[in-house]
Amino acid sequence: MATATVLINWSEELSVGIESIDNQHKKLVNMINALNEALVEGKARDVLVKIFNGLVVYTDKHFKYEEALFAQHGYQDAAEHKAQHDALVKQVLELKSKLDDGNFMIGVEVMAFLKEWLTEHIMKTDKAYTVHLTGAGVN
Repeated sequence: MATATVLINWSEELSVGIESIDNQHKKLVNMINALNEALVEGKARDVLVKIFNGLVVYTDKHFKYEEALFAQHGYQDAAEHKAQHDALVKQVLELKSKLDDGNFMIGVEVMAFLKEWLTEHIMKTDKAYTVHLTGAGVN
């Protein structure tokens, strides 16, 4: 991937210190970067939609994984964290619906939203569970 099309660079600053979750976050970063690259390169709408739909599916899988860990290990802020997940899913499903109806095109605004949401969510909300989950033996 050419440097010019990389929207998010993975760094240790984004690590939550739990390998399974970091690997999922890296995959989300890579998917967002692939979507951005396709956008920058002017790929056909169906390519953008396919990548976006894959991102939607994988994000749901990732959220369910985190939420299962919260339930398994009694994370005290699980409800608030899940509410953030639900809010993003709602926003993304609205975008997906517009895309599917042909009323919307993925653009710079969507990419900025995805980048900001993912990095902010990891840096603030996700890092808040690190101590609890690693203390419970999750690595």
